Amino acid sequence: MKSAVFSLLCILCLVQGVLAYELTIQAPKEVRAGVPIEVTGNTTFPVGYEFDLVLYRIQTTMPEPVFEKTVVVSDSKSFEITFPTMGLSPGEYKVEVRFRSDPGSKLSSGSVTTRMLTITDRSGEIVITSAKDQVIGEALRIEGYVPRGGVVTLTMKVTGPQGAVIPPEDIRTTTVLGKDDGFFSRTIPVSEKGNYYVDFSDVKGYITTVRFTVSEPGATAVPSTEITHGTTTESPSPTATAVSPFPVAGAIAGLIIIALVFCVHRKK
Repeated sequence: MKSAVFSLLCILCLVQGVLAYELTIQAPKEVRAGVPIEVTGNTTFPVGYEFDLVLYRIQTTMPEPVFEKTVVVSDSKSFEITFPTMGLSPGEYKVEVRFRSDPGSKLSSGSVTTRMLTITDRSGEIVITSAKDQVIGEALRIEGYVPRGGVVTLTMKVTGPQGAVIPPEDIRTTTVLGKDDGFFSRTIPVSEKGNYYVDFSDVKGYITTVRFTVSEPGATAVPSTEITHGTTTESPSPTATAVSPFPVAGAIAGLIIIALVFCVHRKK
């Protein structure tokens, strides 16, 4: 009897294990602001099963939902969803699966339905003082400082219109007497116009990317004086059409005086 009960329990456990579905998601632990969050996952739920992936901002009170996307299980049983981070404030976030109805025992114990992550924004740690718009012959001049950074090592990588211009290069900041800012300066000769992107990083990782635009000398035209003159004389004002109101008024006044004299003369 005991053996039969034990066998029955084992069968029930096996049946429940077969009926349980697995769902696992993966997400990066850290993402810099502006870079999309890529969430991937796999599941054994049947094709056509739907659930939601929600990105929450972790706060001191209740988590605040930021984005929500629906996943429909396909034949591959895998999925990939991206969440934009542009405009999101730095801090702690989480990606979580939200079921349309409670799966209960249908979800296996090995499932992973929540991932924590951090959005970082270090762009304020670099200040660029050189012009963002430069011309060939003077470009590419990269100057700036690390506020209160002192003497530190920065890694700089420049990518131009046709790909990498220079490989990652370490530059050492210097200080000025009486200040604790770390200053840096580099000039990289370039001969091609277009956009150049400079990536900055340090021992802590990525900091920011700065775009410089390089153009031909004299490419920015100054408005000519002819255009200005044409604008001011293109259309005369309504007042200009009545430039001689006084002669007309004088003629009318003369006619009135003649008429009065004629009337007086008739009465006499």
